[in-house]
Amino acid sequence: MNSTDLVTNVTKPFIEDFTIGETAFYLSCGIVGTIFNSIVLGIALRYINTEDKPRQIIVINMTVADLLMCIVYMKTRPWLSYFNPELCHPYYLIIWTCQMCSCLNLVWLNVDKLIYIQFPLHYYQIVTRKRLLWISAATWGGLIALNIALVSFLQVKGSCLMTVLNPYVYLLNPIFYVVMIITSFSLSALIYCIAHNLTHMEERQRSKLFRRLFFLFSSTLWTFFTCLPYRLLYLFSNFCGEYCRNNAYFFATTLFFRLLIVGIMINPVITIWTQRIYRLRLVRVFGKLRENSSTEVLMVSNRRTSEMPPEHTPLRCDM
Repeated sequence: MNSTDLVTNVTKPFIEDFTIGETAFYLSCGIVGTIFNSIVLGIALRYINTEDKPRQIIVINMTVADLLMCIVYMKTRPWLSYFNPELCHPYYLIIWTCQMCSCLNLVWLNVDKLIYIQFPLHYYQIVTRKRLLWISAATWGGLIALNIALVSFLQVKGSCLMTVLNPYVYLLNPIFYVVMIITSFSLSALIYCIAHNLTHMEERQRSKLFRRLFFLFSSTLWTFFTCLPYRLLYLFSNFCGEYCRNNAYFFATTLFFRLLIVGIMINPVITIWTQRIYRLRLVRVFGKLRENSSTEVLMVSNRRTSEMPPEHTPLRCDM
């Protein structure tokens, strides 16, 4: 979320007017993100056994967070000024919590893979479905409590676009993002180094291991390059003050914020592309749809053929 939209100077609230292009951008990202996140969530809840694959609970949490962002934030952002002021606090509570939850669960995903690399024989004793469910509940509960405290300082001046929040209070929010993203990247780098230096594994086993780690590396790198630049720019502007807020700064923040939105939309696509279980299930679903469509076309064709009147052979008079 664009922090400059929300956290304004305590004496000068920020108001934004949306163009047709910006409205189309938010709506298209929201619709595409909702579709793909719903696909991932549907496959996970219906086909994946979390007893056998407990780490998928983390993926489900990340998907739920991104899905709520697409529904609550992207699809409604152009019309935020028309919201009832009473909805502003729940609105910001949801989107701040979801963004934090997505970043924190990426850290949990890296920790999970680190345990898998370091303790492969004891992994399923350390990482269990019950423990991950407790961690998930604690993550959501703790972040909701934190953001309730942050939102309590938010003042609404007429509409949800005209909000006042002390920037030093909101500073905890981008600091959290930066710390979580850098932590995830550092853990992924550590995991890569450990996996690369494993000397007791054959080349085939090493290749299989890196295929399993591909989702983690791609998700972490994607988040690092799409989310971190905007957060760092915002933090830099807070420490630099008004001297840094020139045209170049506003152009850069707008550009990187658009990249952040696209990043949230692409997250489920990365999940489907890099995780075999989601990719195969999606292919099977499309295969069944195509098979059913072909069957229906064949049945209609046969029905039309059976309903046609029989052809009569004309009598020949020269016989």
